[in-house]
Parts: sequence; structure tokens; C-alpha cells
Amino acid sequence: MNVKLCLAVAALVFGGSNAFAGVIVTSSQTDMVSKQVSPAMVYVEGNRMKVVTPDTTVIFRGDQNRAWVIDIQKRTYMEFTQETMRAFGSQIADAQAQYNAAQAQLQAQLAQLPPDQRALVEAQLGKAFGGPPAGGGAGRGAPAVNYLKAGQSKTVSSWRCDVYTKTVGARKEEDVCVAPIATAGLTAADFRVLESFSAFMSPVASAPMLPHNDFMHWNDMNKAIGFQGVPLDTLTYSNGRPNLQHTVQKIERAAVPGNTFDLPPGLSKQEVPSVPRF
Repeated sequence: MNVKLCLAVAALVFGGSNAFAGVIVTSSQTDMVSKQVSPAMVYVEGNRMKVVTPDTTVIFRGDQNRAWVIDIQKRTYMEFTQETMRAFGSQIADAQAQYNAAQAQLQAQLAQLPPDQRALVEAQLGKAFGGPPAGGGAGRGAPAVNYLKAGQSKTVSSWRCDVYTKTVGARKEEDVCVAPIATAGLTAADFRVLESFSAFMSPVASAPMLPHNDFMHWNDMNKAIGFQGVPLDTLTYSNGRPNLQHTVQKIERAAVPGNTFDLPPGLSKQEVPSVPRF
């Protein structure tokens, strides 16, 4: 038995009921515009997960089918249940239908313009909204998500990973370097909580107007790349430009205190806001 395993066993034995074996991921987030670097932590144990960034903490309790989103600065939180997610998903679907109708109307108006004027209007709209109005999108479902292997590998911390370009429809969304979970000393059981989280988020996860987050579509990402992987370095794009880089620095097995996944005391509850209508 190696030293790390001995320490883990000792933590379980002497930690009593207040600690459980879990996975802790330490990473950093870099704002590509300001170059500001912020720490981020992920705690996983069984069917529970906690994501901590300087401004926001998200706790998912798969054992309770609920999640809390905490605003650290304001000392407030919002609670999401299955009922909340279904209602939120319905609001998003209504907003998406209105958006599609507005897009169809805009396309009809653009079609009546001379080609040079239409090109000018589309260019102006592209500057304002990050791209020209989507033609023929009304009534369609979620855009296709693809992961294309970029043909290069790199080392992140001490792990080798392969770079994939992720696109949603025609939009480039990420350059993500993915390693097989075994490379990072993990197993499929360590990520079981992400399957629960994906199911919990399913009422809103496929909405075209929302970012296609890998953690909301864990199984889809693994199916697309052909193996069970863990993203080690992710560069996201906004309006075609890099805006945020997330880099994993350390992955370790450790005893996670039992109250890690509890809602902290002293917070004020806020109602989940309604989705704006078009």
C-alpha cells in the first residue's frame, strides 16, 4: 500500500462520519481580456458536487434532486428543484419560440432589401449581436454540437491531453484539451454525479439560446470524442474571440468534510428570476 493510499485510508478511519472519500479538483480561470486569474475548486463525493469560484458557488445535491446557486458577495442564494427546472425550461421554450418568430420576421424583411443594403444591415447586426441573423432557424431544434480533433496534444500539469475544437451549429465555442479519465487517476464512478446533474439540467440544457455547457451534457461529450474524458484545459469563445480559459492544476483524492455540500447558514433566499420575453 503506497503512502497516498495509506493517508486516504487514515483520513477515512479517523475522520469518522464527518468526512468521506472524494475527489477535489483545483483549477484556475483566466479572463483573456483583463488577464485576471481567479482560483476555482470542484468537490465531488458520491452523488454530490460543489463548484467554487470567487463570485459564485454552486452546490448540486443529487441525493435531494436540488441545486443551490450562491452569490458570495451578496450573501444570497437561489434554490433549484426539479419543479423549478421544469418551469424554467417551459419559460425558455416560450422565449425561444418568440425569438424564432422574430428571426423569421427579420429574415422576411431582409429578403426585400437590395443585396448591398442587406449585407450592410447584416454586418451591423453582427457587430451588435456577435453574428448575422440566423437564416431559416425558426422552428428548428437545438443546433448540432460537434467535437473535432485538432490533431495536436499538449501537457497540462502532468497529464497529456488531446485538443478538440467544439462547435455549436456554425459557432466555435471551445478549444478543449481532453484526457482519458484513467490518465488522471479517476474512474467512471467518480463522475457519476455528472450524469445526475445532466438529468437534472435536462429541461433547460438543450435550449439553443443557452451556452452548451460540457457538464450539462457529459455523456454527449464522451460519445462525441469516443471515450470517457476529463477536460483539463478549456478556452471558450464569445463572438468569435477567446474570453475565458479554465485550466486544471491538480486532481486529488481526499477526505471531503461532510458539511461541504450543505447550504451555508446566514444566507438570504432569492426567488429564481423569470426568463425575459422577446
